[in-house]
Amino acid sequence: MSNQQLNGWNPQKTVYTYAKDRKYETGLRKAGLYADLGLAEATGGQFHGELIKINPDYSATQQEKQTTGMHRHQYDFQFNYVLAGDIDLVIEEEEETTFRAGDTYFIPSRALHDETRVSKDFQVMQIYGPAKAQTVTEGQAVGGGELSDDWSEKLSKMKEQSLLTGWNKQKPAFTFANSREFGSGLRSWSLYADLGLAEATGGQFHGEIIKLNKDVATPESSTGMHRHTYDFQFNYVLSGQIDFVLDGINDKPGDEKLVFSAGDTYFLGDRALHNETRVSEDYSTLQVYGPANASTEQLTPEKM
Repeated sequence: MSNQQLNGWNPQKTVYTYAKDRKYETGLRKAGLYADLGLAEATGGQFHGELIKINPDYSATQQEKQTTGMHRHQYDFQFNYVLAGDIDLVIEEEEETTFRAGDTYFIPSRALHDETRVSKDFQVMQIYGPAKAQTVTEGQAVGGGELSDDWSEKLSKMKEQSLLTGWNKQKPAFTFANSREFGSGLRSWSLYADLGLAEATGGQFHGEIIKLNKDVATPESSTGMHRHTYDFQFNYVLSGQIDFVLDGINDKPGDEKLVFSAGDTYFLGDRALHNETRVSEDYSTLQVYGPANASTEQLTPEKM
């Protein structure tokens, strides 16, 4: 795998969000509602993370088939994890594919695509960059494809930047929950399922789902204080709980415990020291980081 560092990035800071505090607002599409996951703040606008769901108050003109139309975003990176419901998606020459809860899709930079159908209960987590990027529609957009004036106003207040300089050529990557396989990875007491991002980006990013290896893990298992040579590290907790110690935030005796539960997210600033001190038996998380080939510096011992 490539160990290419993603140079020229803005200073980062650690940001986390909690499902219990989540607020949905208007965004790119009139038919959608969007909840910000703090990535634009954490990366100085180089990335954006959001949850998207159907806006129940939006009523489109009655049409035979609602669609976003064939369109492209000026994103350098776009990754989606389906949280609920299902979506039919066409990416350029690829056949129309249906994605359901637990499935993932990576859309290459500037690739034409069309969301031809979504279920009423559809929800998705999306990460893309840069945060300020235009969307150009090249085919008929019907109903749910209408762009929001509110989002255009928000874009006008953001700094324009690009991440693509020196990046590898990208290709689509799809994974499906019903055929997902878990294997070994960084920690022996965890199991990992690859989401195809390393192959899709030439090793500049890696995506995985991590869960507890119940045959190895014990209640005392913890990572120890460590840091990774990642330029980007984002997690969305899918189930269970994890306790964290973060350098400079809650690493002193008597500091409040930092607990993330299902639906919570955390972005760790590059090279941030941290220790995962406890995970529940039902814990699982979605993690995206880059570059794929990165080292881990262990400052205090891992516990089994």
